[in-house]
Amino acid sequence: MSFYETLSRYYDDIFPYSPDQHRFVEQYMPAQGRILDVAAGTGNLAAALADSGYVVTALDVDPSMVERIRVKQQTGKSPAFDTLLMDMRGLDRLPAEHYHAVLCVGNSLVHLNDLTEIADSVIQMYDRLVPGGTLILQNVNYDRILRDRVKELPVIERSLAEGTLTFRRFYELEEDGIQFQGRLTLEMEGAQEVYENSVRLLPMQSEELLHIAEQYGLPVPELYGGYKQEPYQTGSTALVAVFRKPE
Repeated sequence: MSFYETLSRYYDDIFPYSPDQHRFVEQYMPAQGRILDVAAGTGNLAAALADSGYVVTALDVDPSMVERIRVKQQTGKSPAFDTLLMDMRGLDRLPAEHYHAVLCVGNSLVHLNDLTEIADSVIQMYDRLVPGGTLILQNVNYDRILRDRVKELPVIERSLAEGTLTFRRFYELEEDGIQFQGRLTLEMEGAQEVYENSVRLLPMQSEELLHIAEQYGLPVPELYGGYKQEPYQTGSTALVAVFRKPE
């Protein structure tokens, strides 16, 4: 299997459902509102929100992630909701539907090529909101990564029924971005399998996100350091931005 095929298989173990994330989104939602989950991964958050009664559309650009969502739905491990194989840069191809919340979480935006693509995608997401709707973005806090020259994120280790899993994430800081390397190690029945992948990330900082809002006339976002709504600081591990569209 490829790196992303293997990652999708164990994604729910590596990044399990987060009640804090779920509660964070719900506080901005009306009953039975509509949600668009952009770059939804294997759909943990989308499934939890659909189970809470919201009308959810989830999309991801990776076929293995979308297939994992559909398998979970077919086997009854996930409630039904619309799932699309789609790049976030193509939201203009969606049906003319508007949403009470649009989500792009899980450090997804920084996989785009440059700040222009990020700005275009953020604007497309914001434009999909109903009046009074909320756009929620979440990335790793690159203010901290660049300030402290962080070279590795905390190691994720999991015990599985068939063995153990270790996921390591390395950053190589470059002048025009970050080279990210993911290394997934599976140890099962005395054998070890290692899967690696490298991808360039754009380390968007908080000031750059605020500049996008100012440049394109978006409301000033509320910034948090995590899903417990702790105030954002340069040393926060995450950057969560909330854009509220006026009524």
